[in-house]
Amino acid sequence: MEMQAKTYIRVAVYAAIFIVGFLGNLLTIIVIFRRRQNMSAYQILVLNLAISDFLFLTSLLPLTTYELFGVIAKSEIYCRFLWPMYTIFYLLSIFTITSMALQRCRSIVFPHRPKLRQQKAFAWVAAIWFAAFIIVLPLAIVTTSVPPGECHENWPSFRHKQAYTLALFLLQYLIPLVIITIVYARIALSLLHFGDFRRNDSFATEEQRAAEARRIKRRNQAIRTLAAVVILFAICLFPGQIAWLLLDFGNGGKSQEKAIDTLLNFSDVLDNFHACVNPIIYCLLSTRYRKEYFRCLLYLFRKSGGN
Repeated sequence: MEMQAKTYIRVAVYAAIFIVGFLGNLLTIIVIFRRRQNMSAYQILVLNLAISDFLFLTSLLPLTTYELFGVIAKSEIYCRFLWPMYTIFYLLSIFTITSMALQRCRSIVFPHRPKLRQQKAFAWVAAIWFAAFIIVLPLAIVTTSVPPGECHENWPSFRHKQAYTLALFLLQYLIPLVIITIVYARIALSLLHFGDFRRNDSFATEEQRAAEARRIKRRNQAIRTLAAVVILFAICLFPGQIAWLLLDFGNGGKSQEKAIDTLLNFSDVLDNFHACVNPIIYCLLSTRYRKEYFRCLLYLFRKSGGN
């Protein structure tokens, strides 16, 4: 009875994540695509993030939910193509978030540099997809279906498996986290330095000081948002990364097996939550995007009402 209650609670959580993530990412795609002629490099990255998160939620979350009630008999095609998609979408999201941080740093810290052109931004997005597929290719090669319909990684040796797990930990978590933290710290220092420079302007008028106060408020909000991005990234991805490291580098004790199960259960929810919350962080905190979302929703409601 207790297990059933936990299952239904998880289904409810997954349903909420799916609805919010589906609407949030879809609206992001629509809003940005409508401005496709004038998309900035940052908007192209936001679009790519929304697409990868949308695909993650719509293709893999239903399967995760179904397996709460029954086991999917995993065929060779499932194990070699669908199973690695978890990691591909994971990498796409993380690489895009890291790229967005770098692009944001470029625009704030070096505002006088020429803007990145659309062609280069699209080429960068293509490189992100290519890198994700290349990194996951070894996993697709070694994963095969074994009776009674489970996916098994058939590595040449256990050392190869450990090396791949460690490489994924570095590429999926540690290196992006270090880059994002350094970049956002650089942005915060730049904003604080600029604020201190403007605050020392003793010849400013009352109107200029009021404008400066509004700018400082927006700056502080931006810094808090940047801090939230780093913290959310670190928290949501941490349990899954630690679980896989323990699985391949741990001592295999019973207490450790229990810890791994607990971490994997948390990571399933947090990974999906991270894909769901990205539109809120990168888009809904912007007044312009909020207005665009509202207009888009209003248009869709009117369209459905008219039909």
